[in-house]
Amino acid sequence: MLSYFSFTEINLGALTLQVWGLFVALGFVAALAISLKEARKARLADETVWDVMIISLAGMIVGGRIFYFLSSPEKSVAVLTGVHGGFSLAGGVALTGVLSLLYLKNKKRDFKKVFDILTPGFVVALIFVRLGCFLIGDHIGKITTLPWGMEFADGTLRHPVASYEILFLIFLSGVIYELKSKRKRDGHIFLAFIASYAIFRFGADFLRCDDLTFCDARFYGLTLTQWVLLCGIPLFIFYKVLLNKPSAE
Repeated sequence: MLSYFSFTEINLGALTLQVWGLFVALGFVAALAISLKEARKARLADETVWDVMIISLAGMIVGGRIFYFLSSPEKSVAVLTGVHGGFSLAGGVALTGVLSLLYLKNKKRDFKKVFDILTPGFVVALIFVRLGCFLIGDHIGKITTLPWGMEFADGTLRHPVASYEILFLIFLSGVIYELKSKRKRDGHIFLAFIASYAIFRFGADFLRCDDLTFCDARFYGLTLTQWVLLCGIPLFIFYKVLLNKPSAE
């Protein structure tokens, strides 16, 4: 059994670091370093990686805030002005994917190749983000009797949902690196990532709490993230269709 804790800030005298923000920044730097290394192996220009990473950063911030606002309309003013924290990872990933695809198509870059190159670094970035969530005590789960449950402040034993996602992402990172050596067609590493992560997140959201005031809102029994994933199925099919088309580059 784990004991609940919340490590939100690092005080350095006159400077105070927000733990979650710090881990997001570390994730971005790690993803950029890994992506540049992978790009050079594939003879892809550094400029393309930098452009997509900057677009991804903007997409994660804007998409994450907008989707969190949609799931918590009662906090609308505070969320949009930044007074209240809140972030939807699924929303950020969704907007990032769309913006990156539009940019690469506009620049006539081979988006299949670029997405495959960026995927390993992106998974590592997600691990850092979820580590930040775990440290600040975010994503409280439903009550459980399992021995690895986390004891919450009210004495209840709950699923450590953030921990589940961290372990899954570490496993997925290993699978992706294994797939790299067996890749036969561009685009399939990213496809494997997005399909695996979507299935995991859809299932994991059923373990998130629904009995506390700050739990994720439910819409007809599903979280906003689950609805986003369901609505994303046509985009997933569209991407798979694009994989069968010849590269533009």
